[in-house]
Amino acid sequence: MIRPDYESLLIALSFCSAGLTLTFFVNWLVSRADKVLLTWAVGALFLVVSVLIYSYFVDNFMPTTGVESLAALQVGLIFFLGAAEQFRTGKLPIYKMIAIAIFGNIAIAAPMLGGYNGVSFIVFNVLATLILFGTAWEHWRCRNEAPALIATLSGLYSITGVSFFLCATVLLQHGSWTLDQAPQNWAEILNMTVSLTAIAAIGALSLGLSQVRVVRRHKRDAETDALTGLFNRRALFERARGLQGAAAVVVFDIDHFKQVNDAHGHQMGDVVLQRFGKILGSSTREGDMAARLGGEEFAILLPYASLKVAMIVAERVRQTFSEQSFSAQFENFNCSVSVGVAHTKNRAKLPSLMRQADAALYAAKRSGRNRVVLFSNDQNARPDLDAITEMRAAADFVQGKGMAPSAPSRQQSRRKSRLTSRA
Repeated sequence: MIRPDYESLLIALSFCSAGLTLTFFVNWLVSRADKVLLTWAVGALFLVVSVLIYSYFVDNFMPTTGVESLAALQVGLIFFLGAAEQFRTGKLPIYKMIAIAIFGNIAIAAPMLGGYNGVSFIVFNVLATLILFGTAWEHWRCRNEAPALIATLSGLYSITGVSFFLCATVLLQHGSWTLDQAPQNWAEILNMTVSLTAIAAIGALSLGLSQVRVVRRHKRDAETDALTGLFNRRALFERARGLQGAAAVVVFDIDHFKQVNDAHGHQMGDVVLQRFGKILGSSTREGDMAARLGGEEFAILLPYASLKVAMIVAERVRQTFSEQSFSAQFENFNCSVSVGVAHTKNRAKLPSLMRQADAALYAAKRSGRNRVVLFSNDQNARPDLDAITEMRAAADFVQGKGMAPSAPSRQQSRRKSRLTSRA
């Protein structure tokens, strides 16, 4: 049976850490936006430095060298802990890392310089265990992003933490408060072997996790309208493929938008689009999809929504937008939006609903703009009574929220009342 040699393990660990440092750094150079790669690279670099200093410490056994090697290794582990939180939150917890490093280095240096080098090794191994368990937990908290990868990564950090804890346990059992050489027991050999295996696997999994996030970011960018942050047309149609049951589509078109660009410039036009996109996004429920179809045309897909809910959402968006004031260079101005609504109680097919909502939208444009029109089989014919009832319910709801209908809404209600009485 081949028994691993302690110094050979140290050499292998140093080369493995150096390779990991280079890999992380080169990947960061390729993808500068992914700053967690740089944090991982710095952490791996500290591991390289610590192993090199520790190799010198094993041969010379000087207290100051021991402090330097353990401190460097601890800082490297702290960088991996910080990288885990940075991966989850997007921010490097630099102050937390500094606080842990100061506390840990003092806890290691004091007994080492005071002659109790065995206590320093016990304290270091306990701290390393806690840091590695903390790193595993930080990764586990974002396990929904890539369950298999993150579960394996958390497991490797935890197993490595256990190997450090075993080193502390053996020293405690033997009462090794002072040592005349670096500890080289079975737990240390196991720790080296586990660390050597884990560091290579952790590096590969970390890079895989980074690539998963990059792919998802590219997919999100491909699905998102850059100006408004809403879905784009392609994303709306792709995500609607699995729709079942009742659904509604509400299509919006900002009235006279070309005149806004001509009178106030395209930059102000972008402000109008962004403001409307924000209103649209805040008007959706969880599971709804708001999208910019192109230019000044937008849509909301409302899965499993009743006709009443669709009309309420449409009217709320129309009225909220009409109340917005925009400040141009020489004057303030308002905008309005025309709205078409289509609804089905059967299995929803988005292309069909979109055509119906577009037809209703064109009817809203022809009848004066700044209004909500529900699709019927013949937009030129009188509205059916059920549609009128639903629109009145929507209007009542809006009034109940303390929002009075605008003039076009009141005119539309009177027009529908006349049509109802004729029916």
